[in-house]
Amino acid sequence: MRRISLARACAVMALAAMSAMTPANATIEKIMNQCDGKLCPFFRASIVIPDGWVEDKGATRHFNSQFLLPKGVDFEKSSASIYVTVVYNRKKQPISDFMPAEIAEWRSRAKGAKITDLDDLPRGDGKPAFVRHQFEAASLREQGYELQAVTTDGDTDGNEFIVTITLSANSAKALQSASAAYQAILSKY
Repeated sequence: MRRISLARACAVMALAAMSAMTPANATIEKIMNQCDGKLCPFFRASIVIPDGWVEDKGATRHFNSQFLLPKGVDFEKSSASIYVTVVYNRKKQPISDFMPAEIAEWRSRAKGAKITDLDDLPRGDGKPAFVRHQFEAASLREQGYELQAVTTDGDTDGNEFIVTITLSANSAKALQSASAAYQAILSKY
C-alpha cells in the first residue's frame, strides 16, 4: 500500500512539473466575420475590461479592433478610448520591425508631434514585455495624445501575433483621466 501511495505522489509531482514547463495559455482568439460577402478573420486578445469601461461592439466590428469606452459615453463624444489591435505575425518578426510604420503614421498626422520611447513594461509568467511609446500633438483636436504598448502573443495553434493596446485621448487631461483603466488592462494581460 505504501508503494502505491508513493507511486501516486511521484505521478502527481511529475504532472505538476510538466504543467509548470508548458507555456501559459494562449490569449488570442480567432473569429470569422462576414465582410464584403466573404469570411474574414478577426483576432481578439483576452483582455480584462476595467471597471467603468465597456466594449463598444459597433466600433469593434467597424475598426476590426476591440474598442473600449467609458460607460455611458457615445463613441463620437468620448474624449478617450482604449483599443486593442491584433495582427497575425506570419514571419514571427520582432516588434521593432513594426514600429517604424507606426511612428511614420503618427508623424503624418501632425507636424511637430512629440514621440517618446517609454521604458518597456515587464509582464508576468515569462511573457514578452510591452514595448511602449507616447504620442503628443496638441495641435490635433482628436487623438492628439496616445499611449501605446506593443507585445507578442500566441494562439492555441502556435501562431504568433503582434498585440497593440492603445489609449487615445483628445487632451492631456483626458489621457490622464483614463490612464488608470489603461494600466489595469496592461497589468492583467
